[in-house]
Amino acid sequence: MNIAVQSWLDLQVAAPIDPRSIVLSTQLGANTGVYTRSTNLLQSAWLASTIGYSGTGTVLVSLDTTDATTQAYANQWNASHQMVNVANNIPPTLSKVAFLKAGPNWDNAIGINFGASSYNNVQLTLRDNLGTSGQFLNGSTGSIPAFLYGNSITGVQIMHVTVAMPGVYSVVLGMLLSGNWSTFEMEWIVLP
Repeated sequence: MNIAVQSWLDLQVAAPIDPRSIVLSTQLGANTGVYTRSTNLLQSAWLASTIGYSGTGTVLVSLDTTDATTQAYANQWNASHQMVNVANNIPPTLSKVAFLKAGPNWDNAIGINFGASSYNNVQLTLRDNLGTSGQFLNGSTGSIPAFLYGNSITGVQIMHVTVAMPGVYSVVLGMLLSGNWSTFEMEWIVLP
């Protein structure tokens, strides 16, 4: 879900989109994503990120533990779908792609490698929100709707996300490391 604009001039004055319109719930490692109106995601300078998918723990899980059918379906999905590709032979532009399953019964578990660094203020939002002024209904100037995971995020973490509906979504993790902001962009192709 991208903001419907026709140029950078439009994007700068567009209202950001609330990620709750697509994300029903999310967790990163042990940290549950807490909805916030972030006032620090709009930065004037960004550093390149070294974060990427890990492939570890990347599976579809049924949230309905009482239904054997959904358990079997999740197992079949995992056998026939590769959700991320961490091979060295794919171009960097494709390394951000993940295939997910839509619906309130599905937990898309995605391994993300933060490396040895410890990141703070880790937040998930829609990518195009970072190009807006951050003004939206009942929001303070410069605030971006996001899910906040917190501080001291390091190593391989499993992001759990339940996505409301099918579509192609450009999302981003914004984070702070040693006083510098960076992003890890993800392109979610969410299947029905």
